[in-house]
Amino acid sequence: MKNFLVVGLTFCWLLFSVAQTKAQKSEIGLNEGWKAKRASELPVDGTVISSPDFQFFDWMDAVVPGTALTTLLHNKKVPDPFYGMNNELIPDIYETGPEYYTFWFQKEFEVPDLKPGQQVWLKFRGINYSANVFLNGKRVSFDTHEGMFLREKYLITPFLNESGKNNLAVLVEPPSPVGKANGGQGGDGVIARSVTQQYTPGWDWVCAVRDRNTGIWDKVSLEITGDIDIRAPFVKTRVPGKRLPGEKQDPAFLDISAELVNSSEEEQEGNLVASLGDEKWSVPVTLKKGETQTVSFPEIKIKNPKLWWPNGVGEQNMEHLKLKFEQANVVSDEEAVDFGIRETGTYFDKKVGGRVFMVNGRKVFIKGGNWISSDLLLRLTPERYDAEVRMHAQMNMNMIRVWGGSITERPEFYNACDKYGILVWQDLWITGDCNGCWFDPKKKESQARRQSYPDDHSLFFSSVIDQVKMLRNHPSLYLYCGGNEFPPPADIDFKLHNEIFPDVDPTRFYVSYSTSDSILRNTIGGVGDGPYGIQNPLRFFVTRSYPFNPELGSVGVPNVEAMRKMMDEKDLTPPVNDRGNNVWQYHKYIGYGDHIERFGEIAGIDDFCKKAQVVNYEQYRALQEGFNAGMWSFYTGMLVWKNQNPWTSLRGQFYDVFLEQTGGFYGYQHGAAPLHVQLNLNDSAICVMNQTMVAESGLSVEAELYNLHGEKVNTQQLNLDVSANSYKIAGKLDLAKKPAGLYFARFYLKNKKGEIVDENFYWLTNSPNDMQDLQKLEEVQPDIQLGEKRDDKLLLTVKNTEKETAFFSRLKVVDKQTGELVLPVFFSDNYFTLFSGEQKQVELDLSDLPADLKDKDLQLVLEPWKGPAVTKEL
Repeated sequence: MKNFLVVGLTFCWLLFSVAQTKAQKSEIGLNEGWKAKRASELPVDGTVISSPDFQFFDWMDAVVPGTALTTLLHNKKVPDPFYGMNNELIPDIYETGPEYYTFWFQKEFEVPDLKPGQQVWLKFRGINYSANVFLNGKRVSFDTHEGMFLREKYLITPFLNESGKNNLAVLVEPPSPVGKANGGQGGDGVIARSVTQQYTPGWDWVCAVRDRNTGIWDKVSLEITGDIDIRAPFVKTRVPGKRLPGEKQDPAFLDISAELVNSSEEEQEGNLVASLGDEKWSVPVTLKKGETQTVSFPEIKIKNPKLWWPNGVGEQNMEHLKLKFEQANVVSDEEAVDFGIRETGTYFDKKVGGRVFMVNGRKVFIKGGNWISSDLLLRLTPERYDAEVRMHAQMNMNMIRVWGGSITERPEFYNACDKYGILVWQDLWITGDCNGCWFDPKKKESQARRQSYPDDHSLFFSSVIDQVKMLRNHPSLYLYCGGNEFPPPADIDFKLHNEIFPDVDPTRFYVSYSTSDSILRNTIGGVGDGPYGIQNPLRFFVTRSYPFNPELGSVGVPNVEAMRKMMDEKDLTPPVNDRGNNVWQYHKYIGYGDHIERFGEIAGIDDFCKKAQVVNYEQYRALQEGFNAGMWSFYTGMLVWKNQNPWTSLRGQFYDVFLEQTGGFYGYQHGAAPLHVQLNLNDSAICVMNQTMVAESGLSVEAELYNLHGEKVNTQQLNLDVSANSYKIAGKLDLAKKPAGLYFARFYLKNKKGEIVDENFYWLTNSPNDMQDLQKLEEVQPDIQLGEKRDDKLLLTVKNTEKETAFFSRLKVVDKQTGELVLPVFFSDNYFTLFSGEQKQVELDLSDLPADLKDKDLQLVLEPWKGPAVTKEL
């Protein structure tokens, strides 16, 4: 058991008469220069492989962080599994046996000259699944590492070579059993007997990962400390009362603690020092030899704190805490902690029947979605995380649920969520599919047997504790959930609820599973989430969903450029009778019903994908606006299934795996705007949603009706005030003069100064087949003017100089030489419509482009619904 020590706080500045001696650079990355070889090809063990004179013949350059498959792909030993049917050409571990993907990973490294008392630690942030670690002919790991979600930290000072060169060898073995990829959710289910990623044998949106993501999948580093090592720092923040963003704040309170490890054979004394800005606090500590002790500071009062708020509510202010352990003016170790001052809360609204989520005493209407993982092969980077989370923020989302069949995301993901104000619902590694929620003939073992998964409950507990300690300082992290659609085994669930979370992180809510009755009151039946396919947009307004729906989704065909990156041209044939060919089916195409056929005959893949974006836009805007219409009366929030795919999948996504946004992205962005005007499709009511914490008075709505060719047939102006965190019906859309066939409605929401704060545009029909009227539009060629470029941001002005309607125009950026899309880029709006003489300003942000892409000759392209593309040099 760890000892918990609360010691007195020294309220004084720390004055030093001599300069402090700082520890050497504490962290040294070991993420380059690795080699790998299949273990079955080596007749020797780790003591030999890691010895100084071992000769390395025919080893591959390894990808670390990475997996066996990413290393094989890097060395062109396997084809790209994202393309066509290539994944079928890669041997599956169930057929080959686990030894096929059991690899040795080797790295030579040097350590700087050490000072007396300094220690060197070898750190692994993620290995899947079993591993033994050898250094310089000695076994470092006294116990075999097991578990995908468990960090390791080995004291290697005694194993280091005096010569300076050190040979590290790591044997990594797959989870056991690996599971059969039989088409079921998680294959035959036995992958869940291990504490690992459950979707790797396949799901209904992805095919099997052939090596089950076996490897050193997260970063490796060396840490240099003195005899005392600081671990697991924790800043608990308390923000009492109800707060408002942007105001002078009453005090908030911090509870700071950390674990101190004495790695020496002697008793050690010193001071743990915390500094925040210009303020410092210190506590004296004594540690016995080999002791681990948790040291806490008494609660610290922060005057007028800068609070952290979710996206759309307020600013995402962050604080930077430094912790040092000092002994006679020598720093033994230091750690930095970025955190945000905020307090979460939650309650169950019995009247509505759904859970309400609160931040800083204010309830937040949840608009978000489910996250699988950034990449199927776990090629995870801070840059990609930032771009993806930024897209969620631009869509006006405020929550991401990290789904339980995947992984605990990496700290860099949570850094991005902190930055952009995205609350995180973190599932643990349980799913109803694999863990026995229901009978499933695809599963190998009985429902009762599956309900006891994973087999090693102690490992599950250790993994939860470790991952929570890794992530608990992130203000974005909102709640922990035991499993997707099903709770963990009863003993795990009990211990998580009553022991682990109250001890390791008592600041956050824990719920047993995503569809439990503590999340929603299920009066509809079913599991408690869904549906997942194409819907009549009207359904979202007339058919009641769950009061809080953790999974609700629709279609997701990407733009044609992504399709061409996914498969051969011969396979780019649009679906027949709503069913794609075998390559489309392999990439999990989900049908559009007759929604695309309503446009008339489909003229090839370009035409199909273009029309799919109109449907995507309408689907996801209506989905969110249907929930808006029931805000706080029927609903407390909703999470889309799902926001993205880690693979080239053809369902449920706002942007594709190449990071290009679909029409659904911009439809949802409009539907989820914090201050928003919308048309309720069931009764033509014009509603204004105010999902901010500030009341809005003196608002006006201008509602306009147009015929197909842009002739205005009616105008209304409606005035209203809207309270904070509420909505109000402004009036009804006057349809007395609505045109025959396809027609348009546009709404402007203006503040008391007459400034436009939101706009919305609808295409409406008298019958579904009226979408064919779009064929009657004449060709247009809008004009684009480029403004001044500042910090990779460029203001575009798009003007329709034609007499015809410029419907659903799409902007994109391409490499002028190749015509290929350049990604990721961010447009403030896209897929917009302009009538004759109208213009629109759009901001283009290129700041997330890699440097090598910024150096290319870039071209802006505007594709009107009908007419040749318009290009401009950037």
